[in-house]
Amino acid sequence: MIVKPAPGIKLRDPVTKEFISDEGHQVDDFDLYWIRRISDGDAIRVEASAPAKQPKADAS
Repeated sequence: MIVKPAPGIKLRDPVTKEFISDEGHQVDDFDLYWIRRISDGDAIRVEASAPAKQPKADAS
C-alpha cells in the first residue's frame, strides 16, 4: 500500500529513519506500524489509481 502523512504531520520511516514525502511511500500491506499510523490518523492510505481504459478504435 502507499501511505502519506496526514496534513500537518511529519512521519519517519521506522526502518530508514527518514521523513516520508508528501507524495507517498510504498509500505507492506500488513505492516502493523503503518496500520497503526493510519488508525491513529497520522498517516493516510493512498488509493492507487487504476489505469484509464483506452477506447477501442472502430475496425471499420
